[in-house]
Amino acid sequence: MHENLHGLRMPRSADSAATLLGAVLDVGRGLQLPDVLTHIVRSACGLVGAHYGALGVLRPDGQGLMEFVTEGFSREMVQRIGSPPVGRGILGLLISHPEPLRLSRLSEHPSAVGMPPGHPPMTTFLGAPIRVRGEVFGNLYLTDKVGGLDFTDDDEALIVALATAAGMAIDNARMLHNARSGRQWSDALREMSQALLSGRDQRSALSMLVERAQQAAEAELAAVALAGEDGQLVIEASTGSDPRARLIVGTPLTEPHWVTVLDSGEPLLLLSREGEAVTDSLAAQLREASGLPAHGQTAIVPMTVGSGSLGLLVVGWGEGESHTAYDAAEPLKQYADLAAVTLMAATAQHDRARMIVLEDRERIARDMHDVVIQRLFATGLGLQSASRVAGHPFVQGRLAEAVDELDLAIKDIRAMIFGLHQPGTAVLSDELVELVESFSDPLGFAPTVVIDGNLDDSTAVDEGLRLDLLAVVREALSNVARHAQASSAEVVSVLDRVSLTVSVQDDGIGFVDTGRRSGLANLADRARLRGGDLALRSPVRDNRGTTVVWSALLHPKGLR
Repeated sequence: MHENLHGLRMPRSADSAATLLGAVLDVGRGLQLPDVLTHIVRSACGLVGAHYGALGVLRPDGQGLMEFVTEGFSREMVQRIGSPPVGRGILGLLISHPEPLRLSRLSEHPSAVGMPPGHPPMTTFLGAPIRVRGEVFGNLYLTDKVGGLDFTDDDEALIVALATAAGMAIDNARMLHNARSGRQWSDALREMSQALLSGRDQRSALSMLVERAQQAAEAELAAVALAGEDGQLVIEASTGSDPRARLIVGTPLTEPHWVTVLDSGEPLLLLSREGEAVTDSLAAQLREASGLPAHGQTAIVPMTVGSGSLGLLVVGWGEGESHTAYDAAEPLKQYADLAAVTLMAATAQHDRARMIVLEDRERIARDMHDVVIQRLFATGLGLQSASRVAGHPFVQGRLAEAVDELDLAIKDIRAMIFGLHQPGTAVLSDELVELVESFSDPLGFAPTVVIDGNLDDSTAVDEGLRLDLLAVVREALSNVARHAQASSAEVVSVLDRVSLTVSVQDDGIGFVDTGRRSGLANLADRARLRGGDLALRSPVRDNRGTTVVWSALLHPKGLR
């Protein structure tokens, strides 16, 4: 016999037993957990003639409710009541003392805390816990028996019996959900690994990574932020149920607490509820930029390899709290860590391929130096010797021309050999163009790029200035994508002997001061450290558009 049936008191009448059987069969029809919970509440109300019913699902720590499924409440009632209860008063009493409870006057109980504005009045009450595998999953709450009567002993026996059957139905639904979820996570891990290791472009592979994470976690938002060469976290891929989720690609996560989570290596599940202050929330602004309400559950998961982390996987769910986020927490960490390992493996694979190319270049350069140049040099010496004994001036002239051509050929070959020894990394002008083009999807159009001056001159543009330039353009275009509602944008880079200036101009609605300028403050700091400046002009023309101009000295005083 199932452990939940031990000591169960069945109803005395045949009619009640038949009614209970029908309710149990109704509850067992559902396969999805939300459907099962709805069937339980509806069946409980019908079983004992309750006007109102609810099922409160406990939080994993048992401290309050995280879901509240109701029956008998109209949509207008729910809207008037507002936020669902969190488990205080009589509801909290069943949480702390999970035993059946019957009351004739709900408001007269010492634990009663009253009803919120807009809540219908309630008198009689019947409650019972629902246990799954010996643990309390939630509580059934029933009020106002039809006809104004009190709930009876038989009503309590029926609800306790239904709660037992409900526990088994919930257990079955959860096992089915976990099995389906396990397959989804397994498929997501396999596809992500194949994408990264098959030589696919990293940006498209990361896009697949977040898409699979969102699907498997049943979330509304998924994004991945990687630490760049300058240590700054930047969102490289994002997806969500709202189209605005794509607009956060390129957003730098400059606040120190993002780095704190990254360095900790430990996943963080955040929850904020309606009415709570979210001004300092780690994820509230990112959620709002992605089209989600500021309140809800957000998982921030470091992508860990060994003792370090490559980046963060951020997953957000809709408003409120549900068991889905808690169930996804552990698979998300496994997914993020495997993604980090796969990224490292893909990078190593790329480095090995690059080393093979460099070794081939070295071999070709060595052969050209040891064989080709030596033969050309020997041929030139022979021609010079022949010219000394040639009698006719025309022959002497042609031989001299041949020797000069051989000298030029040797110089060209030596230049080629020098080129083969270079590492072959992407030049800054190409990096800038590629970065700007990557914003075509979030912007909805292709921004233009104008480069004036030799950005690829490493003696003028050092590594630090290169990182600053790319960070400025990334932040400016991210702001255009998120706020400007623009139809065009232009990036102009001007390099002279003294300074580097980059401007980003759009034709959007103009700058709107939201009071939060951490991104612009970061760019201003970068300019100041290099003896430059940051200027913002808005509107640009016809009361529209914004131009961000960032400048830096090539060799500022005090910079080493």
